[in-house]
Amino acid sequence: MATITRRPLTHGGYAYRVQIRRKGHPTLSKSFETRRDASEWAREHDREAKLAEAFTDARGRNKMLADLIDRYMREYNGRDMARLPRLAWWKKKLGDTRLPKVTPDVIADALDDLRAGYAKHGRRGGGKATRRRRSEATINRYHAVLSAVYQYALKRRWGWVKRNPCREVGRGQERTGRRRWLDDRERERLLTACRKSEWPGLYPLVLLALSTGARRGELLALRWRNVDLKAGRAVLHNSKNGEPRVLPLVKPVRDALGKLPRRIDSDLLFPALTDPEKPFGIYKVWWAALQAADVSD
Repeated sequence: MATITRRPLTHGGYAYRVQIRRKGHPTLSKSFETRRDASEWAREHDREAKLAEAFTDARGRNKMLADLIDRYMREYNGRDMARLPRLAWWKKKLGDTRLPKVTPDVIADALDDLRAGYAKHGRRGGGKATRRRRSEATINRYHAVLSAVYQYALKRRWGWVKRNPCREVGRGQERTGRRRWLDDRERERLLTACRKSEWPGLYPLVLLALSTGARRGELLALRWRNVDLKAGRAVLHNSKNGEPRVLPLVKPVRDALGKLPRRIDSDLLFPALTDPEKPFGIYKVWWAALQAADVSD
């Protein structure tokens, strides 16, 4: 509840002091030169308080957005590795913001900042990186990953949030994509180039992609414990919709995976050389194979 008190000043005139008392919260106080400014501040604070109550539950009032993201990452076993850098961006941008303050307006402003900035893009086949605006599709992926965090918290009934504020932030209009299919000769040239790659995992990875249609992030996150070469199947636990999905492994894929070197310090099929718990960064070897195969566009 807000109360406005008129107080005389020693040099003449008046100041208008606003006090806001809410159960379970410290009293807020601020003085203004005019009653109109005092009333506007009280109304704005009341609006923010109602928003906080609308989206945040009792146990989440003193939690930060970083707390929400960290708990999500600890509990959500089906996470897509591509989400990690986007969630890291949200932690850096709003991580120290209390959940009651993470309103749709705050989220929309953060996405506008992301939209106004630049991203570095490496050129195909290596070369100097370029800077360009992020596409609306990219902005939507950042929007979606934060929304997924809130939806998971709601589904698991943590008692931190009541509603998902991302649902009240509009998504950008994405451009219609274009599908590009390899013809038979391109596919053979590409597979030949992948066999000759300096990285032995490229051929089985590309063969998996061609034969299953699975996404890059899904395949790079595959673990040996989820692959059964005898039964000819692999189970994806990080699919886009969060539900497990079974991939059939045809004989050429089984043969290629059977020859793939296995690391004793990692369960990933395609671990990074320096960090066995992260997937291999394929861009350099991938563009080299495309150039060797004369596959473009």
